[in-house]
Amino acid sequence: MKTEASIYFDESGYTGNNLLHPDQKLFSYASVVTDDDEAKTLVEHIINKYNIQNGEIKGKNLLKGVRGRRAIDEIIQALRGRIKVSISNKKYALAGKFFEYIFEPPLQKINSLFYGLNFHKFVSNILYVELVAKSAMAEDIFKDFESFMRSGDVRGLTALFSSNKQLGMSPIMEQISEFAILHKTAIMEEIDGYVGVNAGKWVLDLTNTTLFSLLAQWGQEYEVLTAYCDYSKPLSEDQEIFNTMIGNTKKIFTNLAGLEMPITFNLAEPINLVDSKIVHGVQLADAVAAAFVYACDEQNTDEYALKWRSMIDEVIIYGSVFPDMEHLDLKKLAVQRNVLILIELVERSKNGISLTHEIDKYITYISQLLLERPLNLKC
Repeated sequence: MKTEASIYFDESGYTGNNLLHPDQKLFSYASVVTDDDEAKTLVEHIINKYNIQNGEIKGKNLLKGVRGRRAIDEIIQALRGRIKVSISNKKYALAGKFFEYIFEPPLQKINSLFYGLNFHKFVSNILYVELVAKSAMAEDIFKDFESFMRSGDVRGLTALFSSNKQLGMSPIMEQISEFAILHKTAIMEEIDGYVGVNAGKWVLDLTNTTLFSLLAQWGQEYEVLTAYCDYSKPLSEDQEIFNTMIGNTKKIFTNLAGLEMPITFNLAEPINLVDSKIVHGVQLADAVAAAFVYACDEQNTDEYALKWRSMIDEVIIYGSVFPDMEHLDLKKLAVQRNVLILIELVERSKNGISLTHEIDKYITYISQLLLERPLNLKC
């Protein structure tokens, strides 16, 4: 393991708590390992070579033309091997937040069991498909949910907790809605007094979670990290989780769906919130972040989009948030099992039965049953 690193971060596609923004579908947070001298030299070289105006590298502006994309590519090649990026589909990220705040409170005693079965991905992908398909009920539920998570005003959750079913609502979406209605009290108790207040105002924002994931990944390569981030309101209002990592030398991992993922790192000092006009490394991270938003947009098919897309496995970290339709493939026994688990949870809720009591035995039973007699479900 190498000794220490200065890492520079910036984002592309930022819309704060508004994950339903129609024109910004992807959020990217990029990091580059460099130092002040190298970053300054590279930025000045790119500005002079490509005649960039205003004396600052802005990725979104450079992407508008072939010459600018060439400039970004030169930056990427110069830093290759020292880049990590987290990128998220915002609508799917919102679906994941929905699971976290609507399903987790009633299931929290043994939520690791459900995560191990990818039940969270099953529910999140269903919600994402409903939202993309523009189901009227799904749109209303998500708009209400997003508004509530920003404001903390429970009176806005009319669609989520409404018992009136709308035409066109899929059977599984009905089950999800019914689960929320039946557990309204537990859900409200869990999030009351947190969302919409202080750091809770930014609970849907992706900045802090993606920054933490990137630092945890870099912590596997370097013993000590110093982080420089372009100033943002979410980071300025809540650095508590990062401050706990100052001087931390423990290496702790968590198991996510069978994969061991790092959840600690060692910071030399608090996160440095800086001005990108002054700190050149942040400008480089800005260019990288913009490039991979561009690459992950399938509508872009020019040579640079394709070139950067071929680097995704190299630079995009695990934990980037994208829908995966494999979790909805009803031919798979694991997906059939999650359908039955959802139905069982709703039935238990209706009948006042504990959601967690011997649920592991139920899951073992239906797993064996499905092996013997798979369901013939229609997509």
